[in-house]
Amino acid sequence: MKFAFRISLLLVFMCASLLLPFSAVVAQDASDFYSDDYPNYEEEQDFFRGGYYEDDVEYDFSDYPGDDYQSDSGESADAGDSYQQPAAAPRPPALPAGEPIKLEEKSIRFGRIPYLSMRDMMTQAVPLLRFLQKETGAKEVRLVSNRNSYASILDALARGNIDFAWVGPTAYLNRRDQDHLMPVAKAKFGEATAYRGVFIAPAKGKVQGLEDIKGSSIAFVDPESASGYIYPLYLLKEIGVDPHKHSKVYFLKNHDNVLRAVFEGKVDSGVCLEETLKKLSKAQLERIIILGKTNEIPSDVIVCRQDCPINLREKFLEALLKVKPEALPGSPTFLPAYDEEFDSVLAVMHYIESLKPQN
Repeated sequence: MKFAFRISLLLVFMCASLLLPFSAVVAQDASDFYSDDYPNYEEEQDFFRGGYYEDDVEYDFSDYPGDDYQSDSGESADAGDSYQQPAAAPRPPALPAGEPIKLEEKSIRFGRIPYLSMRDMMTQAVPLLRFLQKETGAKEVRLVSNRNSYASILDALARGNIDFAWVGPTAYLNRRDQDHLMPVAKAKFGEATAYRGVFIAPAKGKVQGLEDIKGSSIAFVDPESASGYIYPLYLLKEIGVDPHKHSKVYFLKNHDNVLRAVFEGKVDSGVCLEETLKKLSKAQLERIIILGKTNEIPSDVIVCRQDCPINLREKFLEALLKVKPEALPGSPTFLPAYDEEFDSVLAVMHYIESLKPQN
């Protein structure tokens, strides 16, 4: 018995000695996926190029605490209501461009809103990050995101913690003037420079049309998402449906979460990016119905602060414009972006703003 015990003990020690180097390697590799070495980041995650972070975010079905949107009369807007866009407010003077920097010593931090799960985002982003590092000559290019909030990425840009942010047009316009932001490039997916949001519901559920959203539950993405909230809200208002008055509203942080919540029957309907449906099989598509689509939304925009070092901004744009169709898996191509391209988005945002209660 004593001999057998000693043999067992020896085997345990031998296994432990074999496993110890392996665990050290695993720990070292994991450190290459992401880091939190920027103390001002709050909750943002900073990702090294080449890795990804497993995103296990659960649904958040807490009630949305925001104010209901109403017309000045206190009634919901009807489809027949006319709307006159207010005169544009004067914009603040632009900041001068920053002084040139040594790009070969620069770690470029590239923020992106958490529109998908972090795993899917990183799968798409890694080839682009590597390409941008090579073309800019920068020391490295990192991806920064936050699994809970669109706004946090623009917060990080405003604080100077990141250099560029890839956001939707409404998120950019909300912060453009107060944070002195400017557009650099816009995404082009195939031949498209616009996209849509879609309303979806279980095929055999209680919601079979947009009017059925009254008295039901609906999942949006984020209050600053163009396709996942702003444009869908505009469409609903146009047909006389105010989800904040007539429905149970949830914000589920990204498009994948909305899709999953609809499939699992957690909500009666939801709104997500139309592109999100392309990952579904034919059998999965048969389980849902499309209730409607939003107007076209100008494509996502990559923005920076106006005082971004001028050679960094120009070299980053130059690199983005070199992306060729289908050359980088999961990546669009890019075009230069200009503020006047977002006038139609401003009109929708002003309309929604006009429906809020007046103080």
